[in-house]
Amino acid sequence: NRHNDVVPTMAQGVIEYKEKFGFDPFVSSNIQYFLDRFYTNRISFRMLINQHST
Repeated sequence: NRHNDVVPTMAQGVIEYKEKFGFDPFVSSNIQYFLDRFYTNRISFRMLINQHST
């Protein structure tokens, strides 16, 4: 499945960002907000696809 590496890839990106730019509470809050919405949408789309295919 081509989407299997999404979570590890996103996590690696966050780790690399924090290593390069350090910790900033404001930026971390924005990143967390983005990731929450990203994964919620991802889960929602997969649920809709699974319900539509059954």
